[in-house]
Amino acid sequence: MTDATKQEPTPGLGNLATIAKAANDPTGLDTFARYVWQAKQVVRQWLTCLREQDGPAFAVCEQIEDLALVHSDKVRLIQLKTRDKGSWSVVAMCESGLDALVRSYVNARKARCHELYSYELWLEGTTAPKADTASFVRDPTTAGNDVRARLVAHGLIKAWVDDFLQRLVIEPGQPTQMYIDKVAMWEMSALWPALSHQEVQHLYERLLSAASAAQTGGAGQPASIQEILAAALPHVSHDLPRLGEPGWSDIEPIHDQTLSRSMLTSLTPPLPGERQHQLLARMANGSATSLMELKMRAAGASTTLIEDVQELRATMEFERQLLLASRENAESELEDLARRVLRMAQATSTRIKLSAVGNPVAAGRPAEAIAADLRARPHDLAQCDRQPVLHQDEELIFGYLGHLSDLCRFDWGLS
Repeated sequence: MTDATKQEPTPGLGNLATIAKAANDPTGLDTFARYVWQAKQVVRQWLTCLREQDGPAFAVCEQIEDLALVHSDKVRLIQLKTRDKGSWSVVAMCESGLDALVRSYVNARKARCHELYSYELWLEGTTAPKADTASFVRDPTTAGNDVRARLVAHGLIKAWVDDFLQRLVIEPGQPTQMYIDKVAMWEMSALWPALSHQEVQHLYERLLSAASAAQTGGAGQPASIQEILAAALPHVSHDLPRLGEPGWSDIEPIHDQTLSRSMLTSLTPPLPGERQHQLLARMANGSATSLMELKMRAAGASTTLIEDVQELRATMEFERQLLLASRENAESELEDLARRVLRMAQATSTRIKLSAVGNPVAAGRPAEAIAADLRARPHDLAQCDRQPVLHQDEELIFGYLGHLSDLCRFDWGLS
């Protein structure tokens, strides 16, 4: 470790200065109004700055890539891509996403700082069900000659292809534009389970406003997000140099595009426990956590219960797909089952809420209480399946409730 690194006042500040000097295409700054989805992804990744061990110190918007997560020892450059229809093929990735990452790699290579970066492509939706696509996503170094030729056509020197592919990370399955608000808010509910729905919504709106300001580089804003926070919250800890302070000139070009850890901690409540750090780790890795799991965690469910419901849901899904393929009226029959199961689950949830005074433990962990109550009445669950479509199997029907939760039709007692 160099003396300069040891004396760095804020971990990652030196790397922040490095990306401030990098060549940058400002197009994203001018067109961000059309890419609200990206700002919502920024909020989700900004939250990972709360990780105590290996979280980023800064999240920088529209500098080099859509998002740069700056750590003390590395920088993650993330290209965020939406898709209107269909799944992602390797060719589609090459033409929409990898082209930008190649430009970033080439510029970094010329500046001799490419080894500091990872180059990540995050994709809304799924990838194509083809062997070459699955292999490429899992391990980009398996790219065939056609993909390598496309990368070279985008400006990558042939001798650099292997190094680029070794540094490339692809994360499909990002929340869709339709559901990303729900995903972000359920993640926040799981991080801060003591907050009400309205409090989570207010917090999300504040963070999204800050991310939007950073995405636009302060353009059209009354002041930079740093100045807004400084005026509203005098206790904000400034982990970015200010005008006149050492290091200001290094980060001045991206000052208004940078979201920091201390800015985040000044806007959010303290994290209550270790489980939240596990969730943050998955968020940082781009892993998609189901809405069902997020809701259940926010409603006090144990890991054992969540895993049990996930297993039952997977078993149910196999039966559901067989049903959809074999019966013409399967959708209407499943919807009838959904109405009956939801009516029973909602009634159970309401009863637990009304008994909160006499049983505060159950009210504090409604998901556990609801699950225990429903599973203690297997005959009642089975009677919901009048057709029957799931063989009146109470376990499959309970798994179907998990499926409905993932479709935002049941919240496990949170509302």
